[in-house]
Amino acid sequence: MDLIAIAVIKRAIGLQGHCGVMAYGETLGRLDTPTAVYIGESERRAREITLSHIELRPQGYVVLLDGINDRDAAEAVQGLSLYVDESQLPKLADGEYYHFHLKGMKVISSSTGAEIGTVRDTVNLPSTDALEVVLTNGYEIVIPYNKQAVTKVDKEAKVITVDDSYIEELL
Repeated sequence: MDLIAIAVIKRAIGLQGHCGVMAYGETLGRLDTPTAVYIGESERRAREITLSHIELRPQGYVVLLDGINDRDAAEAVQGLSLYVDESQLPKLADGEYYHFHLKGMKVISSSTGAEIGTVRDTVNLPSTDALEVVLTNGYEIVIPYNKQAVTKVDKEAKVITVDDSYIEELL
């Protein structure tokens, strides 16, 4: 089973076990409750739990998890992540990708096809999403994930093509 992080528990809210969470993307808000999710400090150490309520408030999402019935229990899970099985994720349109799909992909030059490096991770910057790329020489760069820099993503071949003129500015 492939678990995908969808949120992290930030704080306890009130006395009834409600948890304020920071959601990653839109998946949490699209879940129908009650539903099975997983909670833990990592995907490998996560256990199944029922997500019984989700509410979007002005400060962000508030959730209620079965078995977490008071403030002490909510404080005990602070810092843990919520995960779903990959099969629970909403289907994407053609040309759309989840960030975890991009990790580990080879990055190549648009003009020569030469390998530039490998995507180590994806990051959400205030202005855009970006790819952390480990270059073939061991250095790291951050490439904005936009149409100017990333010209093609081949999910089956696990290759991302990047515009050379844009990358030369970063090297």
